[in-house]
Amino acid sequence: MKNQIDPDMGTTEPQRSGVNRRGFLAIGGALSAAAVLAACSKSDSDGGGSDSSTTAAKGGDTTTTEAEAGSTTTTAPETERSAENDLKLGAFAAGLEVLAVNTYGAALDAAGKGALGEVPPAVAEYVTVAQKQHQAQLDRWNELLTGAGAEAVSEPPKDLEATVNKEFGKVKDVAGAAKLARELEQIAAATYLSVIPLLATEDPIRLAASIQPIDMQHVAVLNFVLGEYPVPDTFAKTDMAVAP
Repeated sequence: MKNQIDPDMGTTEPQRSGVNRRGFLAIGGALSAAAVLAACSKSDSDGGGSDSSTTAAKGGDTTTTEAEAGSTTTTAPETERSAENDLKLGAFAAGLEVLAVNTYGAALDAAGKGALGEVPPAVAEYVTVAQKQHQAQLDRWNELLTGAGAEAVSEPPKDLEATVNKEFGKVKDVAGAAKLARELEQIAAATYLSVIPLLATEDPIRLAASIQPIDMQHVAVLNFVLGEYPVPDTFAKTDMAVAP
């Protein structure tokens, strides 16, 4: 796979069918909103709608009860930390890594076919290295999963994959590709940071904590590529995290 544009290649944009090797992630809008809705409960302060009360549950979790028109709905507390839940979270993390590997692979593929215009060699090199790093991270998650008797993960989450393909169809140049790749890395970094406190066993904690800073480094590189300050934030954030 080429790391830069071959001037002899045509400029006709390639077909982008197929979901496993195509796509860039731009899901911050819908998915971040979904994550916020999943994490927050809103009470009606008008007095004429519903009354809401929140009580502490075991282990620091909370339950929220809303009363409206004589009915009561109670949300369940968060899943208790356990080795079994670690496998679920690990499989989801592995799926995100598959998506990252496919995303960067699609970038190299599109660049090699001339679909992104002129690609600076340094950008092509970054994409190559980032893809290899995400593949190594995926391999490590799968080692943990299979070592615990679970199945290895080879497919990304289907809903995210569908959004990848849709958004990739809008990418026309290196800047557009870099923006989408940056959003992928931001979402991955935020998700790892949000997942770490939910893990119960040492190996997944160590792995998630070792991957999250690498994703932030990728964000810094892509900020630089886009002409922005590489490290604009003082602290890492979780507001773009997605949940299994």
